[in-house]
This record gives sequence, structure tokens and C-alpha cells, in this order.
Amino acid sequence: MDVVRLSRRGRAWRLAASAVVLALLAYGTVWGTDDHFPFGPLTQYAFAADPNGTVPDLYIEAETSAGTVVKVPLSPDGVGIGRAEVEGQLDAIRRDPSLLQGIADAHRRLHPDEPRYLVLHLRIRHTRLRRGVVVGSEVEQVVDWTVR
Repeated sequence: MDVVRLSRRGRAWRLAASAVVLALLAYGTVWGTDDHFPFGPLTQYAFAADPNGTVPDLYIEAETSAGTVVKVPLSPDGVGIGRAEVEGQLDAIRRDPSLLQGIADAHRRLHPDEPRYLVLHLRIRHTRLRRGVVVGSEVEQVVDWTVR
């Protein structure tokens, strides 16, 4: 079997392409966010819980037109957006709670036969651990949004 060697030009092109990819990965690792994936870190599962710390759990509750309070299903089938995506936009939502309107609109579009969302409550449950055992929790009220 004959071995075909790359030309000088072919080697240079591959080395240049490799250098660009490595530079993007290095930049994304140091300064990137999940929005830069695959050249930035996908960090939503990239940490371990401190056995003597707290574990945050973001969720949204909705007051409905039926007079009930329900947990909003943060999934593609539920409202078209996952919990990690909401977590990634948390700072923006804190600054502008009207961003939650899209969740209510998506629910209405995806589930027209269900009661409409009237008010959305974005919350984070902080569960405290001691030696890896739950010793308590408290709920942080992040923002509320009255649906238009």
C-alpha cells in the first residue's frame, strides 16, 4: 500500500486550521459563556455541590385563570424552553422581568386548552447541606411578572 504524504501547502492549511480551533477553545474556556458553545464551556453541570454548602433550584410558578397555582414545566414540551436556558438568562430577567412574557405566550400557544397563566413567579429554592445531608431550605423570590 502506497503512503500519500501531504504537500507543504496541505500541512500549512491543516496547521493553520488547528491553530484557529485551539485559539477559539482557549478563548472560550477563559472568557466564554454557554452562548459560545462549542467554543465556550457548557457549565450547567460542570460543578459539584459543596457537601456543606447550598444547592440552588430555579423554578417558576404560575397563577392561572382557573384560580390555581401550578409549577411551570420548563421543558421543550412544556413552554419551549428548559430550566438551564432560564438560568442562563437570570441576570437579564432580574433586570427586565418582562422577559417572562415569552414563557406565558409559549404556554398559551403550546397548550391552548389549559388555563392561561396570569402571573409568573420566578423563585430559587436554596437547599442547605451539612455533610451532604439536607438540613433546611429557603425560597428566594426573584421576580414576579403579571402577564399581558
